[in-house]
Amino acid sequence: MSIAQRAASRRGVAAAACLALVAGLVGGLASPAGATDGEAVFKGIHNPVTVSGHFGEGGSRHYEAGMLNMKVDGTAELGYCIDFTDGTSTTTPLPEEEWDEVDVANREIVGRILGSYHPIGVGPEGHEIEGDDDQKAAATQAAIWHFTNAFVLDEPGDASLGDGYEVVYANYVKILAAVEAGALPQVGGTVTLTIEGDTDVDAAPGDLVGPFTVKTSVASVELVPGSGTSLHDEDGSAFEGPASDGDQFWLTSSHGGTASVSAVAAGVQSGIRAFTHPYKQDMAFVVATPVEVPASIEVTFTTPPPTTAPPSTVPETTTTTVPVTPQTSVEVTTTAPAVPRQETGGGLPVTGAQTALLVGVALVLLAAGIGFGVVSRRTRSQT
Repeated sequence: MSIAQRAASRRGVAAAACLALVAGLVGGLASPAGATDGEAVFKGIHNPVTVSGHFGEGGSRHYEAGMLNMKVDGTAELGYCIDFTDGTSTTTPLPEEEWDEVDVANREIVGRILGSYHPIGVGPEGHEIEGDDDQKAAATQAAIWHFTNAFVLDEPGDASLGDGYEVVYANYVKILAAVEAGALPQVGGTVTLTIEGDTDVDAAPGDLVGPFTVKTSVASVELVPGSGTSLHDEDGSAFEGPASDGDQFWLTSSHGGTASVSAVAAGVQSGIRAFTHPYKQDMAFVVATPVEVPASIEVTFTTPPPTTAPPSTVPETTTTTVPVTPQTSVEVTTTAPAVPRQETGGGLPVTGAQTALLVGVALVLLAAGIGFGVVSRRTRSQT
């Protein structure tokens, strides 16, 4: 069944549907995706841009394309229209329904376009759209109609459309190319971030600790080292950030204490809410909630205790008194070689060689004293 046939067969009724993308919506303004207690009403086109194109086999005409003014649970929002038809109502409230149960051609592709392009973003790398907000919105609307109702946007050439039409057409072509390349992420993902690795290690300042692995659902995160902490690759060279999912790093610290690394993953968590009616237009919108998810690790670096120097040795001095005569004595001071003390106390035992040396010295001094005394007597007798 073709796209046009699928659209024509739904419920046997010509139904208009508007898929609204809520820009910058935060928690509290709308119920979470999957809730079924809200209402929405279509309120006209917001800053429309005139484009030229045709649906299916029909001839080319001018259409107003752009975001739509909507009131969702009493709050003004902006969105896009799908399943193009003239059956528009600006007064009928539409009850909420599960998005997966809404009969929309190429629903998944439409969701991917809404989750990647204006006003959420400009698209993935290599498929970015340009121009002002109205030109981006018109191109996004035309691309949505292409997948829901086989709409084909005409190439530039109609002078009545103005110079800005060339930008709209170029953006439209980029969006179709992104879908064809499978470059658009699915709507409904969550923002995640963890830093994995063993932090319970024995490390001294200067040691390289790791690896630590970054796990995240966003494109990249900045790693922020704490005071005294530096990040490295495995070979010790400086780690060049930012870090993407699966990247590894090592860290070290210049001093003892706690070394830390932190990061924050910023992204948009999204989910689709749908609003349908058996006889009126169906609508839905993507709830886009900005989210920041932090993560951090800490490693303790321990400074080793200072090395104790061996005890210094001091020469021991002994004094020996050698008697010379009954009336005379001589004090002799000798310095023995220094002997290291043992930790258990006391010096080394005195050996027999040391005792003999001391006795020999004493005998020499004794002989010298006796000789001195004999010479002294002779001198007195001669006088």
